[in-house]
Amino acid sequence: MTLLLGPPSSGKTTLLLALAGKLDPKLKFSGKVTYNGHEMNEFVPQRTAAYVSQNDLHIGELTVRETLEFSARFQGVGLRYDMLEEVSRREKERNIIPDPDIDVFMKAIATAGQKSNLVIDYYLKILGLETCADTVVGNAMLRGVSGGQRKRVTTGEMLVGTAKALFMDEISTGLDSSTTFQ
Repeated sequence: MTLLLGPPSSGKTTLLLALAGKLDPKLKFSGKVTYNGHEMNEFVPQRTAAYVSQNDLHIGELTVRETLEFSARFQGVGLRYDMLEEVSRREKERNIIPDPDIDVFMKAIATAGQKSNLVIDYYLKILGLETCADTVVGNAMLRGVSGGQRKRVTTGEMLVGTAKALFMDEISTGLDSSTTFQ
């Protein structure tokens, strides 16, 4: 995890957009961006990285679960076997006993051929959205989940996909410190 800090208008958002491959192709810039030694023209950065905007844009009438399912359907659900191996290695290294519920979800979603609802259930659990999974997300005209929950839904939308790098732009904007810590 890396935290990028800088004063307003210093280019933080532009850098994150560049890393996620979301800059306007007409934009001229110098230098190069590489991932593990591969330049941007050697792979599809939009499949490797996800950019989470500072603005939460959702279909307010969908529930939290439906929002994550919608996102998973259009991004494709990533297989997370490599992530499971890394988490297991780190747990053993630090003598951490995993939460049995989360461990079951991790093993189920890491196995090829499993349905996307296991992935959705897993992310609902780790993002603390289980209690509001059947609540509408809401918008300015429709009361829904809280601001902190809405931010976590935004994060969940990107996590259910195949991206291995997640660039979150001012993800704590509008949240109090307690909610941000969660």
